Amino acid sequence: MTEAGLLRAPVYKGLRDDLAPEDIPITKPRRRTRTPAVPQENILQLLPDADPPTQEQLANYWTRVNARALAHLANRPLKLVRHVRGTTFYHKGALPPVPDSVHKLKVAKRSGGEGTRLWVEDLDGLLGLTEIGVVELHPWNCTVEDIEIADTMVIDLDPGPGIAWAFVVDAALTLRELLHQHGYESWPKLTGGKGIHVMIPLEEKLSHDESHRCSRRIAAQLANIDPERFTISASLASRRERLFIDYLRNGRGTTAIGTFSPRARPGHPIAAPATWDQIVSGISADHFTLEEIPPMQTRRAKRRASK
Repeated sequence: MTEAGLLRAPVYKGLRDDLAPEDIPITKPRRRTRTPAVPQENILQLLPDADPPTQEQLANYWTRVNARALAHLANRPLKLVRHVRGTTFYHKGALPPVPDSVHKLKVAKRSGGEGTRLWVEDLDGLLGLTEIGVVELHPWNCTVEDIEIADTMVIDLDPGPGIAWAFVVDAALTLRELLHQHGYESWPKLTGGKGIHVMIPLEEKLSHDESHRCSRRIAAQLANIDPERFTISASLASRRERLFIDYLRNGRGTTAIGTFSPRARPGHPIAAPATWDQIVSGISADHFTLEEIPPMQTRRAKRRASK
């Protein structure tokens, strides 16, 4: 039993009828005093089950894919997942000293005051992020040149318990057609987790609030096709045996995992760009990894994949 009172890796052996529950002694481990590895004020969200790559693995990976990755990650404010002295967490607040290759952007917070976001423009910047323990990159849907205008919308198809992958694939294809009816082209991204991000480049200028409203409207249309299987509610209770159509990735300062970003997960998957043909074939959300990166697409393949 852990310090939190949970069973660690329990195995069901059977039921005993010779003991009453109140007669069974339960021994909890003595709580140990620990020195926090990371100040609590720097932890937006702790990721206790993370399995991050090493800095060497990250450096080798970024060196291999930087030209393709920077097309999606460069010049964008970043939300960061860091791994510092055995602790993996979404970072907030004060930053450690950063290399000169990593740039800082001062942003006004909606809640008041001013914050700092990091951004990069080249391989040196990506390698500089690894030096301060950055594992995952979650970019804003805008560039540092104009942080108030969204140039991308993201709709995350996030399957709850009981939802088969084939249903996620069908939903992505239906969403693609729905977006096309609204005049938007889209492309799919494998999240490296359990879902698909449908990425929508914006040719027209939209504020983050406008992008949020637009994505919600389209998500609601998709949900109305089959309310028993779809939901746009973030409530965990409503997501069981439903596919969560997450439009909440759109808004000022909200983010989704960046294209080509590694994930701090077992097997070290990456959030990888895919083609619609690959989606139809049933490729899994965590198919590509630090070691197995997506193949380069020819121009003809890119044109076919966008149709």
